[in-house]
Amino acid sequence: MNTRLLTTLVTLILTTTALAAPLQEQWRTGGEDSDLFYGNILQVLPGENNETYLLDVQLLQIFIISETGEFLRTLAHQGDGPGEVNNANSMLTLENGAVGIAQVLPGKLVTVDRDNNPIDSIRITDPNAPDSGFVLLMNGQSHPDFFALLGMRWSMTESGRLIQNMFLRRYERDGTPGPDFHTKATTFDATHFVFGEQGFDFPWNRFGITPDGQVCFAPERNAYRIDVCNPDGTLHHTITRPYDSVKRNAEDTKQAELTTRAIGSHYGRELMGVTVADTEPDITALWIAPDGNLWVRTSRGDRKRDPGVLTTVDILDVKGNLLEQRAIIAPGDPAKDGIHFLPNNRVVVVTGAQEAYRRETGSTTDESAGGEERPLEVICYGMN
Repeated sequence: MNTRLLTTLVTLILTTTALAAPLQEQWRTGGEDSDLFYGNILQVLPGENNETYLLDVQLLQIFIISETGEFLRTLAHQGDGPGEVNNANSMLTLENGAVGIAQVLPGKLVTVDRDNNPIDSIRITDPNAPDSGFVLLMNGQSHPDFFALLGMRWSMTESGRLIQNMFLRRYERDGTPGPDFHTKATTFDATHFVFGEQGFDFPWNRFGITPDGQVCFAPERNAYRIDVCNPDGTLHHTITRPYDSVKRNAEDTKQAELTTRAIGSHYGRELMGVTVADTEPDITALWIAPDGNLWVRTSRGDRKRDPGVLTTVDILDVKGNLLEQRAIIAPGDPAKDGIHFLPNNRVVVVTGAQEAYRRETGSTTDESAGGEERPLEVICYGMN
């Protein structure tokens, strides 16, 4: 079908439920016909001069792409020296184009400037166990006055129970820990390690910081709820909306088990099995736009899609008022591809991101990969 006709039909279908937002491709990189190879692009952030930073957690590098899609250079690489990391899960953009790479374990923020010159790294400590070396840094965002970092601390009991204390915490710019915005503790049997999806659930990618420093996050897996906290950690208010959780079918459950197995493989223990929920998470991602509005992705917006729609997002103001529902019209599948919203009305889609993550951990099958290993492709779209 003609692309313009498809867009028109989708627009007509959606007029009663969501504002249609067709995307226009601006550039693409990677893929079968490119000289650039990507291993596992886990995060995409805006850089200076409309540049785009792509964090490859398999190659342990940040690829910098220009406004027109030209590869410029890489930042960081594997190692133990200044500006080097041995494992990474996320990055933060800092002032003047500098970037912080979140090394998972031992948890620290490795920082380099835009020319890849090392800046002093920040070791992440837990005030509840200042001598513990098992503090993991999982994700974070930067505000001019502070960091909001997500991590966890592992500890073992004499009976062989693995206690996992997860936190979303304020850290000062020098790494001094501040108040917690949210915490959760779960326990696993390390002697018979069965990894649970719900036990690991946390607002890993369901959080953001508003321009005035309020920290927003969705604390519960199966609730349309967003807590809005002041910079000092106190709760300002809570946003809630009615929502019916999306039930998983057999294929959904299979895919969830593969992803949960991939996460559990990082624990360094023989994995005896996994457990998953019978529903998808209600809120799947949260992004704070430069104007302070909250862009909320949901399992219904990701899964209950009309033809041609990539996903549908709820756009709320920080008080919780629904401003609009926006159907993002572009190729892709949220169950398989990474979706990243950027300033200046840009959306970046990383094709095959889910399978790339599983492939890195060996938690995949030929059937789930479609019988072949396809190289990652990164496509940047503009939104009208």
